[in-house]
Amino acid sequence: MQWHERTGALVPADPTDSLWARIDELLRSRYRPHHFRSPLDLRAALTGMLHRPRTGILWRDLPERFGDPGKVRFRQRTWLADGVWAEIVGILSEEGEGTPVLSHATAPALSISSGPVAAAGYLAGCPGG
Repeated sequence: MQWHERTGALVPADPTDSLWARIDELLRSRYRPHHFRSPLDLRAALTGMLHRPRTGILWRDLPERFGDPGKVRFRQRTWLADGVWAEIVGILSEEGEGTPVLSHATAPALSISSGPVAAAGYLAGCPGG
């Protein structure tokens, strides 16, 4: 999600058969055969990687049909670190528009300041203050 938010890239649609063939070719040109020996279905995993920012879900809530969430996350992190994720998104974005990232803040922003409490009235309203 952070990559999409940072780059402003929309989340593209799931890969069609022809786009998946191009992505598979890209992956095979970049990675050694051991990258493909995992029981993880890479097309399903990619679809899960795209599902997550569209829905705003946490990795642990990724539906089973996409594969083990930990393995899907690890694979995406590999592709991000290697610059392959940007190329995959570029390929998928060629055939249409995408969806904005749906992210939900889990907590309000924390603001810390130094110095004395700004308003004595604040403490007056607190028990024992």
